[in-house]
This record gives sequence, structure tokens and C-alpha cells, in this order.
Amino acid sequence: MDDLVLKLEGICKSFAAVQVLKEVSLSLYAGQVHCLIGENGAGKSTLIKVVSGAYHPDAGIITYLGKTIGEIQPRWARENGINTIYQEIDLVPHLTAAENILLGEEPLTRFGNIDKKRAYGRCKELFAKLGVEIPLEVPVSQLRLAQQQMVAIAKALHMNSRVIIFDEPTSVFTSKDVEILFRIIRDLKKSNIAILYISHHMDEIFEIGDQITVLRDGALIRTDKTENFTKESLVHAMVGRNIDFVHDGAENEQGEIVLEVKNLCANKMVKDVSFQLHKNEILGFGGLVGAGRTETMRALMGVDPYESGEVLVRGQKARIKNPRHALGLGIGMLPESRKTEGIVGARPVGDNITYSYVENTTKLGIVRWKDVKAKAAGTVNQMAVRPNDTRKLVTFLSGGNQQKVVLGKLLAANCDILILDEPTRGVDVGARSEIYDTIKQLRAQGKAIIMISSDMTELLTQSDRILVMSEGQIVSEMKGAEATEEKVLSSALRVEA
Repeated sequence: MDDLVLKLEGICKSFAAVQVLKEVSLSLYAGQVHCLIGENGAGKSTLIKVVSGAYHPDAGIITYLGKTIGEIQPRWARENGINTIYQEIDLVPHLTAAENILLGEEPLTRFGNIDKKRAYGRCKELFAKLGVEIPLEVPVSQLRLAQQQMVAIAKALHMNSRVIIFDEPTSVFTSKDVEILFRIIRDLKKSNIAILYISHHMDEIFEIGDQITVLRDGALIRTDKTENFTKESLVHAMVGRNIDFVHDGAENEQGEIVLEVKNLCANKMVKDVSFQLHKNEILGFGGLVGAGRTETMRALMGVDPYESGEVLVRGQKARIKNPRHALGLGIGMLPESRKTEGIVGARPVGDNITYSYVENTTKLGIVRWKDVKAKAAGTVNQMAVRPNDTRKLVTFLSGGNQQKVVLGKLLAANCDILILDEPTRGVDVGARSEIYDTIKQLRAQGKAIIMISSDMTELLTQSDRILVMSEGQIVSEMKGAEATEEKVLSSALRVEA
């Protein structure tokens, strides 16, 4: 139980000028479950990528099975028994469970063909060890997510793992699936496998963990035995830093209701969500990764279908079919990923800003290009995009200026209901301040704004009202001026503050 398998000492990692890991140390022992917890952006994902070899640390020492390792490579990690079960399971979807488990190591007949009998026998042996039954002849894409998770675990066992990392493994599990997974993890402990377990679910942490490490802003805050934590002390460790900020939310009366969502259910990730959005309001949505915030807005925008519920826009029922339909109703969304969903990198700034404007103003196939150019130039100046050249390819702009272009596209389309998903992610401090100023100006002009943010300071300082989501549901509502980081996080974790 006390055999040290993997030790990280003083691990540092930076991306450009941002230091995401600051001298983090962590020890994994055979037969122990070590839980890693922290807010969004605390550095958990970066740390597990260092362990798996996806990232190379800038400084620090890694010791594995008593030997100092200069630099872990992904292939070396797999071949030497360090395997990661990611939240987004990395199996080959069109291959069967057996083909995924034995990929690259298939048993062969004396004629050089794959020996299916031996292959299936090995997989049945692994599944028997896990105590699960998985179909061996269907593509894994046809399996339930929990079954895919079991295939990934079986693959890790086949590779003689000494360390298995579970990254948010139960985000879409049923309670029965969680029970099966925990039984398997307890069996893995008996086999002296060291386990690193990342989860936002407090109950899971206290049920399955032997030790807990808390990260905050890339730094190690506390490592201790699970029994030495309470839920309250764990939340405090996650958010206990001193925060110096001023709440910038509006103090004026709420305007009329412009958007109302009633009992929205979608994709098993959105469960009976209801809320109202007012004119002249910034409505913040808080919660942890996988809480269902983005999924709620994608369903509302018609990106993804929803099974049930009702949407009212300015008091009128609206079954929004797609984002184009939403734009026609004056609803626009700044997506979480600007590079893949917000901009067309190979096109100029002016084109990006006016795509929706052109569509909304074109009549009988006639485009008034003079008006389009004027709209592009005016919006670029309004958003303070730098450089203010509408002909420059948007891919050559900084992240902050790209974000301004995406927001400018919504303004050019005359949207008065704006959904901003992580509006300042990957944006420097200067551009962030400018984006905040723009958002407040839009509120003053009568716009209604929904802001999803994983940046706690941003959520608290910019929101007039905050809704907190957890596991696909809205679990609390609070005024922005009365909200605290601990209250929001306690709600997200479903812990009494």
C-alpha cells in the first residue's frame, strides 16, 4: 500500500506568458486512489497531460518506479504502464471493442491473419476480470458511453498499467454505472494499481478517494488524507484566496422580460431548465465543466434539438429551428470556441463581421455592397478592433481582437439578445477590459445578455444576476452584488455554504 509508483516534484508549465502550473508536487502510490480537485482552470488537465506525456514540463522532476524520467512521451507512457481514461474517450469509433483493446497487438495465426479466437478470448478474460459483459462484434460507437469507458479500462489493463488516470469518468453515467465503476476501481486497488481520479463530484471524491490534492490557480494548496477533509474545508481550499474586485453589475430596475425558457430538456445534459432574461440585464450562468450551461444555450439557439420545453421570445412562443432562425428573432450567440465556430480564419475581418448582416439585408439576391462596407467599418471602430483594417485576414489578429470580431458580428446583425459563452477565454487583460466595457455599453443600450463564464471573478463582477447549474439543472439563483465565490462553488458542488 505504501509503494511509491510515480512522483512529481516542483512541476512548472507555462503557455506564452501564462503560468498554468506553479511548482506542483504529487505522489501516487500502489493500491491508492489519489483524487485531484480544483476549480475550472486550476491546472488539473495540464497536470494530467504532463503525466501522460502530452505536455512537457518547463521545470521539475518526474520519478517513475524509482527512476528519474527526463521527459515522458505519450508512447513511452503507454508502453510503461501509464494510461489515461479521458472524459472524451479516445477509442476508434468504427472498430469493435476487441479491435480497440488489442489495436497494434493483435494475436496472429501462423498465416499472418488476426486470430479472432485468441483475440476474443483475451477480451473476454479482461471483461471477466472487470465483471462486465460487453458485445465484442459491434463498433464501439454503438455502445453506451459507460460501456465505452469499460472498453478503455480493459485496454489499460491489457497494457499492464501501473498507473491509471480517470479524467471526469462519471460525467454522463447513471448511478448504476457509477456503482460498477467504483467496484472496478476497488478491484484495481487490490491489484496494486495507482489511480489518479479527477472529478467535480464531492460525493465521489469522499467515497472512492484515499488522498486528495487541491489545486488553485495552478498552485498546490493542500494534499491530505481524505478523512482529514470535510466538504466545507474542501470547498474553502478550492476558493480560499483573497479576491480584490468591485462588482460592476447594474443597480437599476430590471426591464421587461425578453426571453423566457420553461422546462427545457435536451440531450440528457439539460434537465427541466427554466429561467427569464430581462432587457438591460447581464444574466450570468455559473457552474463547473459538464454542468450543462453550453448545452442549454445550444438547444435554445437551435444548434441541437431539444426534447421538451418551451421558449418565448418577447412573449411569443418560438420553436427555434437553427441559428439562422435565432438571428432572425434577434438572438445571437458568441460560441465557446471562436476558432472553430466563431470566425472564418481565411477571410478578412470585414467579411467575418458582416456575414449575418448580408444575409439579413439582402433582398431579391441583391447585395448593397456600399452599405456592407460601411457596416463593417463602423462595427470595427465600435468594437475597437486593432488593427482597424477590414481587409486584414482575421486569423492574423490576436485572440482578444478575434473575440471582438465575433461579438461585432452579432451587433452588425442587430441582435438585441446576446448569448456570450466564455467571452474572454484566451484574452489578455487589456482586451478583457475593453470587452467588459463593450458588454456594459450594450446593456445600457437596452440589450439583454446571457454570459456563461468559468472565470469566477468575471462571473461575480459582471453579472446583475447569477444562475448556477449542476448536472444539467439550475440549482440556485442569486443577485450579482450578493454572490460570493464560495456561494457559487458550493451551489455548483451541491454543498451547503
